[in-house]
This record gives sequence, C-alpha cells and structure tokens, in this order.
Amino acid sequence: MSARHQVYVARIGYFLSGFAVACWAPLIPIIKTELQLSTEAISVLVLAFGLGSVSGMFISGIMLQHVGFKVTYAISTATTAVSICLLALMPSYEVVLGSLIVFGMSIGCLEVAINVFGAFIEKKYRLLLLSVLFAYYSLGEVVGAIMMIFLLTIALSPAISILSMIALIYIACSYYIPVIIDIKSQNKQENRTFVKPVQPVISLALIVAFTYMVGGAILDWSGLYVTEVVDVPLNYASFGYCIVSICMLLCRIYSRPIIRTLGAFRFAFYGAILMIIGLGSLVLVPNIFACVLCFLAIGCGMSNISPLATSAAGQQKNMPLIPAISFVSICGYIGLLIGPACLGFIASTFSLKGVFLFLAALTMCSAFLLYTTRRDMEAIGPQKALPQS
Repeated sequence: MSARHQVYVARIGYFLSGFAVACWAPLIPIIKTELQLSTEAISVLVLAFGLGSVSGMFISGIMLQHVGFKVTYAISTATTAVSICLLALMPSYEVVLGSLIVFGMSIGCLEVAINVFGAFIEKKYRLLLLSVLFAYYSLGEVVGAIMMIFLLTIALSPAISILSMIALIYIACSYYIPVIIDIKSQNKQENRTFVKPVQPVISLALIVAFTYMVGGAILDWSGLYVTEVVDVPLNYASFGYCIVSICMLLCRIYSRPIIRTLGAFRFAFYGAILMIIGLGSLVLVPNIFACVLCFLAIGCGMSNISPLATSAAGQQKNMPLIPAISFVSICGYIGLLIGPACLGFIASTFSLKGVFLFLAALTMCSAFLLYTTRRDMEAIGPQKALPQS
C-alpha cells in the first residue's frame, strides 16, 4: 500500500498512546474514591503502571524481532482497550491492579512499536516524519483529557465514558491493520533477543533520557516552584506546564519548514541552548513575567530534541533498527520514571532552585552529546513531501 496509508497508521498509533494515557489519568481519583483506597495503595497502582510500561517496552523489542510489527501493533492496541475498560469498571482493587499492569505493558509495547514503525517508514520513504508524529501523541493527550472531562461532567459513568472514547479509536486501528507494512528482523544477527548497544545509539539514548527527565520535571515540579518561589497563586500552579505543552505541540506540528531551513542538528542543538537559557533564567529571575518567557523557551527548545534523536537512531548503520529504537525508547522512559525520585532528593537536600539548575546541567550534557553525534543528526533526510497516493 501507499506511503500515505502507512503514515495514517503511525499517526493513529501515536495519537492512541497519548489518548490512552489521558484516559487513565482522570480515573486515579475516581478509583481512590470508589474503592476507598489509601494514598499508599494508589502509590502501588502508579508504580505498577510504571513497571508494566518498562516491561512492555522490553517485550515489544522481542515481539518486533520475532513476530513483526503488524502482530505487535494488533495485540498491544487490543490489550490496551480491554485493560483500560476493566480499569473503568473498577470491580475490585486486585482486578484494577492486574489490569493496570497489563495496561502499562500494552502502552509500553505500543510506544516502542510505533516508534520503530515511524522510524522505519521515515527511512523507507525518506520523509521528515517523527517530529510531526510526536505531535500526534501530544494531541492525543489533549483530546483525551478534554473528552474525559466533558463526558464525566455530563454525568456519564467512567465505564461508559471510556468505552465510548476507546471504541472510535479502535475502529480506526482495526481498519488500517490489514494495510500495514510488516517489520521483522530477517537475519540471525538482528534476530537475537539482546543486541549490545553501540555508538552513536548510546549517546542518542542518553539525549532522549535527559530530555524526558526535564519534561517529567516540568510536570512534577514546575507547579511547586512557581507557587513557592515565584509566589504564583495556587489556582494558577499548572500554568508553566500548560505553556510548555502548548509550545511543544505547536513546534512539533510546524517543525518541517524549520528543520529544512536549519537542518536537524542545528534545530536540536539550538533547542538545547534555548532550554539551558530558560532553565537558568527561571532560577536567576524568579518573577511571573520572566517565568512565562522561560517556560516558552523550555517548551520550544525541548519540542524536537527527542524526535530528532530517535530519527537519528533509526538512520544510523552501526546497529539494527528494531533494537536501536527499542533501546532509545526504553532509556527515555526510564529517565521519565527515575527523574522524580532523583529530583526529589535534590529538592530536599538543596532547594527547588537546585532542581532546575540540575536540569540545566543535564541539558548542557545533552547539548554536548548532540554535538558529538552531529554527523548522525545531519544524516536525517533528505526530506520530501508526503506522496499523494
């Protein structure tokens, strides 16, 4: 089938990943209330989701190598749908815990699979694609959150809300599954369960991990920082995260002309410099107007670093595509998971300002690693328009 059909598959996959996560987030307080759970029990659920996600990412790499993308995509989307519907029914704590582990594994499996597929069709059709595809993940989060708020506001039960939302998405997934180009390792070298990571994939994975850690910190710590350090009213605590999210979405959607003008390396490298300036200024100039500009700089700078690093991992020739993208994706998610714990230790030992200075230092490391992988970043492309048929 045509390149356009394959791009549709990738768009739906990225959208679905963000959409499903957005469906889960509003269920947390509802599950806590309905099942009368303690904070400790909720913490176990959140941990189960994280561990399930990491496990799913490892499983995805194995499945992609042995059964191919089409089967992996079909299984992960189906189990995502079933598990989140069980979560919404909330029959008991044990069922919710088991469903959440499966849900996390399904999401982790889907995210790695769709990253591999996106990198594959980008390389096959020589398109500039991953930055825009990452925007569909962000769009899925936004649409999922808005739809959940709307459906719960009009007094629909969580189960009906989830079922009505998931049904539409999975109809689209099922429609495109038959036309998917299958990806599967064809030789024994690529078909090994473990392939030792090599350069430049290791450096690219660290770039993604550091960038995800900054993104997670903005989600977890920006609200606390602006209320305690900048004296922003509690009602507006999330404004920093909102600014960063909107900037990332817009910069990813409109990334193609910028990348064509600057090139992939310069776009990512200048983005890292912009992040360093934003994170440093956030500490040095703690007032509301400066914070708005700082969050704008962080969001715009961070938006395309991970997609371009993932693209470069797909283009390099020192490591097969499936293990390379799997390794980069897993490192990114591990950075997202361990980030809050590391930053919590820094905040308690030093201060909230210390958290953002540490993030600026991490981003300096990313900028250095981007410079060392300059040749691989510049290899992204050449880019052409998406075929019309």
